[in-house]
Amino acid sequence: MKTICIAGGGISGLYSALQLSKQDYNIIVLEASKKHWGGRIETTVLEDFVTEWGPMRFETKLQPKFGKLIDDLKIELVPFTGPKANPSQYPQYDLPLREQNLNSLDLLRRGILLMMGKNPNNPLDFGCQIWIDSLTEDDFRTMRKEATLNGKLMWKMGFWNALSEDGILSHQALMKIRDTGTFYHMIPDNLNAIEWVIWWLRAFKTDGQILATIKNGSDEITKQLLFQLEQKPNVTLCIDSKVTHFTTALDEKIDITYTNQNQEKKLLADHLILAMPQFPLKKLAHCLPSTVQDHLDSVNGFAMTKVFFILNEPWWEYNQSPQARANRMPTREIHYFRRSKTNDKDGYGMILLYTDKPATEFWNYYIENRNKHEFAEINNNEEIKQQFANFMSKDIFRSLQGNEAMSTTGLQLTKEALLKYSNMTLDEIKVDVEKSIVSYGIRDWSCAPYGAGNHCWRPGVKSWEVQELFKAFSLPNSKSKNVHIIGEAYSDYTGFIEGSINSSDWALEVITQQKMEINFI
Repeated sequence: MKTICIAGGGISGLYSALQLSKQDYNIIVLEASKKHWGGRIETTVLEDFVTEWGPMRFETKLQPKFGKLIDDLKIELVPFTGPKANPSQYPQYDLPLREQNLNSLDLLRRGILLMMGKNPNNPLDFGCQIWIDSLTEDDFRTMRKEATLNGKLMWKMGFWNALSEDGILSHQALMKIRDTGTFYHMIPDNLNAIEWVIWWLRAFKTDGQILATIKNGSDEITKQLLFQLEQKPNVTLCIDSKVTHFTTALDEKIDITYTNQNQEKKLLADHLILAMPQFPLKKLAHCLPSTVQDHLDSVNGFAMTKVFFILNEPWWEYNQSPQARANRMPTREIHYFRRSKTNDKDGYGMILLYTDKPATEFWNYYIENRNKHEFAEINNNEEIKQQFANFMSKDIFRSLQGNEAMSTTGLQLTKEALLKYSNMTLDEIKVDVEKSIVSYGIRDWSCAPYGAGNHCWRPGVKSWEVQELFKAFSLPNSKSKNVHIIGEAYSDYTGFIEGSINSSDWALEVITQQKMEINFI
């Protein structure tokens, strides 16, 4: 029986172990964390609110493998309201006539369509929605290799550079997107143009676009995978087990060194699957052939931070939409939560700030020790409460004044909040908001051991060639392609579990010589 070692107990590692467990293999899964399986899936419960520090929204129709996995694991979903542009009159930008009266998301969409040679104002397909909904993953594979802009292959270009090409968007439009876009435009990161265009074309789809979250928390995925793996006699799960070195052994096997509870151990494997993102993978670069080392920096890792607040006197309505006044504080997204009206046992509410750069740097200042930030920090620094109250009190105060008090968009105050705050000063509102916070927490995914919240390809990289290399390669002094790199970071669906599954399947099909199908019922 062949032995397969999987280094990494995130979703790609656990999924691969479960697929392989159905066949005649001895499988050993090594997870470096002392107490956590599931990688960047991290769920806690604060005051009976599910707090998702990692993935929280899923598209099970547009991500069919993930959807099938959820179905097979019998995991229940509930609807999720996604982010959108937050309209703002200020700051003002001196935009050309054709770009005026468009919000930041409309401008980004216009730029992407123009980059792809489409007319955003096509009277027969306004916004090119019919075209977008018709696109398939096969179309995206072709686009990656062949899409051009002004005679240049788009995989060679940066997203920012491409948007700045003649006939696309003005610089002022880009600055409006950068400064007021309450969504992941990633303009300053200047990612691979065609890869980020594809990311957005998926997001713009309406046919099949059903956003959902997992009712009992995203860690339900981890729990169900572990439950099935624990029933398999040919699977060994090892927590607190970190791979430190590997090299070619006799008979084309792999000699793997790892630490388990601070003790060095060794094992021989026929295959080694490295199920980990870029940051920990680079720490093992010395074991990899130079051809693989040269491509480890083919992707950018995103810094992403989440901050949750639970409040005992929420001031927003039950149907409050996300993004209300998101551009008035350091965040990319803001989400408001209440318990359902029929099950509101205590009247509590929850607010989530979901940030990328530069806002991450503002909130990360309040993390006690970024060198020991393996999990979310809960109720650990009172200054976070003070800063949150500072921003939110100003928002509440403005919502009581002038035109904003009459607005049907933005922050919708409850009748109780209107009565309470209408006679308060700004300072009094700030004190009241801070006092209402009963629990809070912060999670920065750019810290070790993950190094990023998610990833995307850099300009000038042929992602499909890197993927072909990473799915199976040989170590020095070996002829067997028995080492495999999998996971979201180097996938064709970066930022999503669908990418983790896709990259896992590429490697598993090499190992098993069989087409992978999800069937865990």
